[in-house]
Amino acid sequence: MWLASLAARRWGHAVSGYLGGFPMIGGPITLYLAIDHGAEFAARSALVTMAAIAGQAAHMLAFSYAGRARGAVAGLAAGWIAFALVSSGVGALPLVPLGALAIAVAGLAAMARFLPHPRGAPTLPAIPPAELWLRLAAAFGLAAAILFGAATLGPTVSGILLSLPVTGSIMPPFTLALYGPDALARLQRGFITGLTGFTAFFLVVSATVVPLGIVASFTAATVAAVTAVAAYSAWRRARP
Repeated sequence: MWLASLAARRWGHAVSGYLGGFPMIGGPITLYLAIDHGAEFAARSALVTMAAIAGQAAHMLAFSYAGRARGAVAGLAAGWIAFALVSSGVGALPLVPLGALAIAVAGLAAMARFLPHPRGAPTLPAIPPAELWLRLAAAFGLAAAILFGAATLGPTVSGILLSLPVTGSIMPPFTLALYGPDALARLQRGFITGLTGFTAFFLVVSATVVPLGIVASFTAATVAAVTAVAAYSAWRRARP
């Protein structure tokens, strides 16, 4: 959250979205789950987390349209409801890696198709210290709840919660309220790029953490995430 917020200051809302969508919160938490609860627990959790990207897409779309119409608070409420409905449905499915990947890709495609595009020139937000600390406190609280509740909730619910839009529930409301709808569009479009890395990371973990072990799996997943973001960014730049 700190890096994503500072990136907005230096490079703008789109780059902040890249980092916001990247698995910088869900990835470390999944590593801790693998260490504490075993590789099979982490594999199942990662599988559900990847499929629940469709819930993140629903959250982003609902927030985008409700937030523009009714304000950031109403947008956040709509986003959380959309995430809960879609992710709970996904979590009830008998998931396998390719099926979960297809669901995640469908969610990313919906975001790319239906999220508004920015229209004005990009600007660099100030993000004062008080706002930055509020973002960090909210992110820490959500992440701690997921981590410490894992033993009680189990891998499926933990997987859904790992896909919980932590950064997506903090950065868009601040951005819309303080910097306007055009900045929100840039941020959310950046999230799509970051979520390609999120998808790649959890695909690799779900498929390899049991046969390869924790160190090899998470190393490969990190490489896959960075590669996916770079490839998607290059594809976007190449489009007319």
